[in-house]
Amino acid sequence: MDSNNPNGPGCYTQHGVSGYGVAAKLSRKEPMNEVFVKGMAEKMMLTIADKCMELGARCIGHIKCHLRTEAGTIKADTIGTAHGSYSTGTLTEPVKDLYIAINSIIQGIPEDAVKAATLEGMHEMADQRGISVVKEKEHTYFDEFDFVASKKDYIKQLEEQLTAGDNQDSDQEK
Repeated sequence: MDSNNPNGPGCYTQHGVSGYGVAAKLSRKEPMNEVFVKGMAEKMMLTIADKCMELGARCIGHIKCHLRTEAGTIKADTIGTAHGSYSTGTLTEPVKDLYIAINSIIQGIPEDAVKAATLEGMHEMADQRGISVVKEKEHTYFDEFDFVASKKDYIKQLEEQLTAGDNQDSDQEK
């Protein structure tokens, strides 16, 4: 693909913007406190941004994630490495399992490249922090309004989504 062609394959607007979303269940044997989870999420957003830029992205539109646990919700995002990453939310206690939904909106590279960068960034940060990616599944765009269900109900919905049909057992296949 010509990186100067904003209408190349995989780009869905005249501005050459591509996106990718993934939902995953992450697990760690040792409990993860709020500081650990926020740090991991912020670094994950920056790692995905770096990988997109390495693949030729012209601009990071927005890379964000929501992490849902029994102990609370964390949100992290970035608009590019030069801008840093930020997180909000709280956990009332350390957790071993969390559900993450990541959306990457990028200008200048096709959807396949955004997907590769997003998945590589998620797996790289999980591996570095001793976290297993238990399951992952592509998913559509989300926003905070997607998290209006109770924690217990939403976690049940995510578990059902990850066990339905064409899910992948990530770490077990490696």
